Amino acid sequence: MKHIMVAHDLSDKAKIALQRGVQLARQHQARLSVLYVLEDHLPKVVLEKQMLVADTLISQQLLECQAEDAHILIKMGRPAQAIVAAQQAHSVDFLVMGDHHQDSPEYFSGTTLERVLQRSAVPVLLAVETQMQAYERALVPLDFSLCACHALQHVFKLLPDKATIHALHVLEMAEVHGSGNGDDSEISWQTSLFDQLVQDERAKLPEAGPQISHELRQGELHNCLAQVIAEQQPHVLALGKHGRGILADALLGSLAQHFLGSPPCDVLVVK
Repeated sequence: MKHIMVAHDLSDKAKIALQRGVQLARQHQARLSVLYVLEDHLPKVVLEKQMLVADTLISQQLLECQAEDAHILIKMGRPAQAIVAAQQAHSVDFLVMGDHHQDSPEYFSGTTLERVLQRSAVPVLLAVETQMQAYERALVPLDFSLCACHALQHVFKLLPDKATIHALHVLEMAEVHGSGNGDDSEISWQTSLFDQLVQDERAKLPEAGPQISHELRQGELHNCLAQVIAEQQPHVLALGKHGRGILADALLGSLAQHFLGSPPCDVLVVK
């Protein structure tokens, strides 16, 4: 992680994202940029006033965070498009955003966050936690898709060495066929496959780093995840973008809609 960008909309929720961006930039010794997007259809006098207000507010918040060396970017255009364009133009490799749906009757659907997630090629962190210490616990719903494995790899790099990561694979009831001993045999086989997957993924990562635990649960995906979140109390939930059962190929799926619409903690989405 070399260049972190925080998308700021001057809301209190965006201030949380800014604080998390500052914390991560310090932890990883990364560059930090803060982006504010002006809607370009507004009259010139309004644009000039908003530009001044944005620069003043963001500068003050950076001063409070002792991060005055961060770069403030003010762009004009449609927010989601401008955010993605700025990622590419400034070689950003990690994006932090605040919760954007409080005033939307459709909650997460149709928000700038959703549009950015659909287009972003870099990991996007939805920051909602007000406690700004380094992450200590992460949860990764891990299936056998490449992007779910990418989520594990990215959150491993995001967390400090003392942290822990719990990988969860959910074997849904419909996936288990037969009855009696046949069920036990299939669950045992799936458990062995998952054990091997975690072992293979861990072998790709640096020897030093967070500890990874894992488990397989049988049941309905949403319910199992809710149970493990309640048990583990993760500081960050890492989801693979376009993974089967996590995000659909072109549109965000129901699971992501749920956790991004009502985040239980910070949520990291990785392509």
